[in-house]
Amino acid sequence: MELLLNLLKIYSPSGKEGKISEFIASELNRLGFNVKVDEVGNVEASLGTGRPHVLLCGHMDTIKGFIKPRIRGRVIFGRGAVDAKAPLAALICGAKKFSEVNEKGKITILAVVDEEKNSTGIKHFLNRCNEEYDYAIFGEPSGAYGLTIGYRGRLLFKISCITESGHASVPQFFENAIYLAKDVINELQMLEQRWEGLEKERFWTPSLCVTKIRGGEYHNTVPSHCNMIIDVRVPPMMRNDVEREILSALEKFLKTEKVSISLLDECEPFLVQENSELIEAFVQAIREIAGVDCKFHRKTGSGDVNEFIKKFNIPCVVYGPGNSKLSHTKKENISIKEYLESIEIIKNALIKLFQKWH
Repeated sequence: MELLLNLLKIYSPSGKEGKISEFIASELNRLGFNVKVDEVGNVEASLGTGRPHVLLCGHMDTIKGFIKPRIRGRVIFGRGAVDAKAPLAALICGAKKFSEVNEKGKITILAVVDEEKNSTGIKHFLNRCNEEYDYAIFGEPSGAYGLTIGYRGRLLFKISCITESGHASVPQFFENAIYLAKDVINELQMLEQRWEGLEKERFWTPSLCVTKIRGGEYHNTVPSHCNMIIDVRVPPMMRNDVEREILSALEKFLKTEKVSISLLDECEPFLVQENSELIEAFVQAIREIAGVDCKFHRKTGSGDVNEFIKKFNIPCVVYGPGNSKLSHTKKENISIKEYLESIEIIKNALIKLFQKWH
């Protein structure tokens, strides 16, 4: 538990990961890994050579708001205890334990920055990566006895409303860009409500949310511009349909040329087949270590794995101890028993996976 406690003691909100990056690099070097730190602070460490080559990726950053680490009974409290320093620490410890009993193949640990904001770390890594991997495991809370096998994708749009400005003393003579934006939002809300009414598992249903809005210039001027950001989550194989529905909902506004929409960013949905050998290795390991059947999760959010699969079409899974409902809360904590068992499960799953190759 020492590694996890030390990680929790270092406050590392997105954009301020320098200290924890140095610590992780030093610790992995001490454990015998070949370590390098890139320009943005990602730590990459490897052991072994040959195939298979497995990437174990976790993020070192957290949201803002330090929670003093403490042990109370059978749990550890601290910012990142769930999201996602415990999963990262479990990957490191599980990989190290695995390396002590394995002599073939290669393990690479990647601790990335800025997952909670813009995924700068994984994007930087992918832009410069020329390695080949056979499998990838991403450290996020799935519960030690579960696996996350799906994330929805994401479309990030900017909508701009542009009108003619005028004096606020005679607003009836001018079109208010903020009011126009309100009408646009009303249309988006109707689309959102229609999606919410679909009788499907939430993972298979699109969603949208207006997350930012800004308009106006002066306190005495009818606003001539208003910009908003909408975050759209997209199930697998629905990207084009979802974009088409958004454009259709806004068609009457777009025709006026007072409203425009542009795509700022997107990431692919992630969904892995339950019968993959990577999944099977974890299913068997969970059954052997914990004596329970593995639970599969399909989540509505997205993560660094969504960025990864744009470049690498290989089996991936998201795994880590912790209850994701505690992520980003003031009560963030991890079960000590669950954390320790997750380390053994990772080690055991890697053993089973490598045995299929040798």
